[in-house]
Amino acid sequence: MWSFEGDYRRKPQQRLGGASRSRNIERIDLLNQLKNDREERERQRRREAAAVTLQAWTRGVLSQRDTRCHLRRQCDALLSSIKTMGISEATVTKLIALLIRIFSPKEDSERLLAVCQLIIREQQLLSGWICGSLLRWTHLLPRLANMALKLVTHPKPASGGKTTVPHASALRLLEIIMAPNSWTTKLSQEQQQFFLTSLYFHLIKNGYYHQIVDLIVTRVPEVYESSEMPPTPLADSLFHLLMKPLAFASTLSDKTLLCRAVEEVCQQVLGQAVHSQICHYVLPCLAATTEYQLPLDKVVAVLGVRSSPLLQTCPAPALLYSLLTLVHSTAEFSNAQSLCNYLQAIGELVGGVTAFLTSNDVEDDSDDDDDDMMDSIKPLDPVLCKLAEECVNVVNSTEHVGWLLSHVERQVSPEVLLHFSRLTHHLLTSPSVQLHQCRLLYSVVARRQLLRSMWVVLSSLQQGAPLPSTNTTNSAAFGVRGPPLLQVLARGSPLAPSERDTLVPLLSTFCATLTAVLSTLHDSEILGPKDDTEQQHFQMTFQSHFPFSVEELVKMSASLRDVCVGLVELAHPDMRISAVTDISYKTMWAHCFKVCVGVVRQIHLRDTRRMFCPEGHWLSSCVSLPLGNCQTTSFVPRTNRRQRQLFTPQRWLTRDELETEGPPLSLHEMRRATILQEIPFVIPFETRTQVFSTLVVTNRSASQMRADFNEGPMINVAIRRTHLYEDAFDKLSPNNEPNLRLRMRVHLMNAAGLNEAGIDGGGIFREFLSELLKTAFDPTRGFFLLTRENTLYPNPGAHLIAEDYQTHYFFIGRMLGKALYENLLVDIPLAGFFLSKLLGRSSSSVEFHHLDSMDPELCRSLLELKTYQDDVLDLGLDFTVLNSDLGQNTVEELIPNGSNIAVTNENRIEYIYRMADYKLNKQIAKQSQAFKNGVRDVVPLEWLQMFDWKELQMLVSGASIPIDLTDLMENTRYGGEYNAEHHTIVAFWKVLRLFGETQKRQLLKFVTSCSRPPLLGFKELHPPFCIQPSGSEDRLPTASTCMNLLKLPEYKNEHTLRDKLLYAITSGAGFELS
Repeated sequence: MWSFEGDYRRKPQQRLGGASRSRNIERIDLLNQLKNDREERERQRRREAAAVTLQAWTRGVLSQRDTRCHLRRQCDALLSSIKTMGISEATVTKLIALLIRIFSPKEDSERLLAVCQLIIREQQLLSGWICGSLLRWTHLLPRLANMALKLVTHPKPASGGKTTVPHASALRLLEIIMAPNSWTTKLSQEQQQFFLTSLYFHLIKNGYYHQIVDLIVTRVPEVYESSEMPPTPLADSLFHLLMKPLAFASTLSDKTLLCRAVEEVCQQVLGQAVHSQICHYVLPCLAATTEYQLPLDKVVAVLGVRSSPLLQTCPAPALLYSLLTLVHSTAEFSNAQSLCNYLQAIGELVGGVTAFLTSNDVEDDSDDDDDDMMDSIKPLDPVLCKLAEECVNVVNSTEHVGWLLSHVERQVSPEVLLHFSRLTHHLLTSPSVQLHQCRLLYSVVARRQLLRSMWVVLSSLQQGAPLPSTNTTNSAAFGVRGPPLLQVLARGSPLAPSERDTLVPLLSTFCATLTAVLSTLHDSEILGPKDDTEQQHFQMTFQSHFPFSVEELVKMSASLRDVCVGLVELAHPDMRISAVTDISYKTMWAHCFKVCVGVVRQIHLRDTRRMFCPEGHWLSSCVSLPLGNCQTTSFVPRTNRRQRQLFTPQRWLTRDELETEGPPLSLHEMRRATILQEIPFVIPFETRTQVFSTLVVTNRSASQMRADFNEGPMINVAIRRTHLYEDAFDKLSPNNEPNLRLRMRVHLMNAAGLNEAGIDGGGIFREFLSELLKTAFDPTRGFFLLTRENTLYPNPGAHLIAEDYQTHYFFIGRMLGKALYENLLVDIPLAGFFLSKLLGRSSSSVEFHHLDSMDPELCRSLLELKTYQDDVLDLGLDFTVLNSDLGQNTVEELIPNGSNIAVTNENRIEYIYRMADYKLNKQIAKQSQAFKNGVRDVVPLEWLQMFDWKELQMLVSGASIPIDLTDLMENTRYGGEYNAEHHTIVAFWKVLRLFGETQKRQLLKFVTSCSRPPLLGFKELHPPFCIQPSGSEDRLPTASTCMNLLKLPEYKNEHTLRDKLLYAITSGAGFELS
């Protein structure tokens, strides 16, 4: 019992001891307990709600089961009544309505089959019923047909583990319902159309085509060869059922049903070509049947939708194979829009097929970022991969290409060209089709008007303007709301997706085609004959071979040059990879950049040979190299840096990468490096020479920084002056001196075998290297031959001179690389084609156009053969070539069994190019590659590839420009008593001003051993040009070429100075080692 003491309110207890840890623990426990209670109440509430829902569902299921059982009993009763009392419309309609409510393939198959047999037996009565109650039967019969189709596609298990397929009655019912002419004679045409339209809409909506295709795949045996003959009677019935909706929809004026049916056919039939029944039976029947004409224009319209949902649900190889099977090489397009639809469909599908193709390209430019994605790539279906390769081969076949181009030529329009270029672009970017294998591209080469039309459309595309259509008749139709897209691209500005998808494929296709055209034509066929002699060897007009005039080619090259510069801006986006969500178009941009750069290089190479462009044409005002403000070596990627892929945002580097590679290049440095690697000629030659000089000086300083006279790594060699080449070849071999970049000290020995006086402070080495290269390149030694223009190239018969001839060429290449590395000019004129082979990027092969610099007569003979009007067979040529080396005559076959293959009008082009390839490449391939490897051993080829072959010759031998006496005076040093005011020096410069250019070059060669001035002026001459006194005026002037030193006696008379100097420089005497 509790006692009441008058306190009716609870009073809080006061704790004077302060808060304690135990009190805090009790509070936390209390809060946790309250939380747990709330969660438990919530769980209980959910359990009660779930129980109520489950109870309701259970009651519903039980109720439905009871209702179905009741309805099934009614169905059975109706079927029994029909047997006893006969059939009536009310009984049949009620029976079908009950089946619609309760139908299950597992439980009601017998009931449905009974109804099917009933209607089949009483189909004449059905006609009257439908005529009297059209709306009712329009509702019932489509659903009955759908149930019959479901029954066939869901067989029920029988005893013995097998399945019975009660498809006969169900399929017969479908045939009767879908062929109304046999039972709807009392219906009008409008009633028949209404009934069948409702029927087919309902069936298609409920998966009609999917079920029919499933029946074909599962009930028809495998078909191994394409045939229009049905393998079984069931296959024939199913094919007719497949085509009936399309056949009926084609007769309607309203094409809604037809479009819906075509969409389903594309997805459920054409997209299932991986199955042999579809691939080898249904598709050939669709292509050959005359009873059911598949509307190809609708098919290509559905398949040609950009980013079509079909490509997400159906494999592209299956769709493309189906389309190629349906469209014959004899098909005709009624208008340009149909052709555009076909081109767009083929292009979109080829683009989707590329994901199933394996690459034939041996070049691997992937980086670690791509390797990280390999684990997420799913293995591809081998059947689809095989189908994809077959499709690409068909698209690229001679028959398909010829048929397609004939239509494109007849219905050429801007829109047709755009879709055609997309198709070609997809083929060019396909990993299984190489550039030289793209027949569609090379077939355009012979069609000049197509190439010209491409450029017209390409130049007319404008930003913000509507895309061109088949109604476009002039450039005004492209709109004038913005600048041309080529100019936008040249500025490096991003394009909108629609503009990108229009411009890039067309630009890529045009550049690739123009490159192919240029590679098949000689300079004279594009630019006209360069002299009267060449004109006499041709019998036709040169300009007829090329679709553009020289003036148009110049303007085009300027536009494409700017586009390449703009693409470099886009190739290095100013953002990190985390800020980019879509880089799926990297392949498109990368291919566009590759072919644009390729065609610009081609035209620039032509210009280096024929100089048809104005001076300064190739320079770009948008590119500058601030040499004084930044590190020049950053313009060329370092060897320890990973090669960053173009058109890929930069990712953040890890700490290990930063320690290994150093800080990353800035955005501007990467762009400049790309320009120097890809299109260096847009930068002035003087600037590139400074870049090269800075690269060499920086590398040389790092290699020779500790190579003083008595310490650090250094090359010391003793060379006999009488055996200069032999001693150098032995002592400077890679085995003895693997690093030729080190400082070299040379000790020369005279004929007696004694060391010559003097210590090599650089002058003796320069003299040695200069004389060594003159000896190595001397044609009398046999390793090099002279062209008719007195330029040098490797001797094809070098193997007869020395067994280890490749080692000799490697050594000579190293020595030339050492001269470039030490900034030593040597007067060695190399053939243009040989320099081009040295600068080759992917290979050392050069094309037919270079043959003129090797053998002009052979080049003219081959060009005359190309335009020979009579029968070439009468000339008695075959695919062999006669070589005569050192008195030995040998016959080489240009192709296997070439001695038995005559040159005819059909194969003469192959003969011409194989002959040129043999002379320019195969004959001297080993010599050229060994020489190239030798140069690369000292100077990276990437540094030399900043120059063309003419500029490389200037790097080797100096500039072929007039000697600037003012520059020479400002950079001349004087020794002894001489100075700029000395009367002998004053007289010397006065006499020199009166010399002709030839005499000035003779003087320069007399002092420096090279007749050409340095590329960047005499300030770059090392050692500097120097003049010092040398005895009385009775003596002749002498020179020490190793020191660039002129020893000039103190002549009192200007006339005497002139005579003595001329005598010395023209007699070839005067060398003396100081």
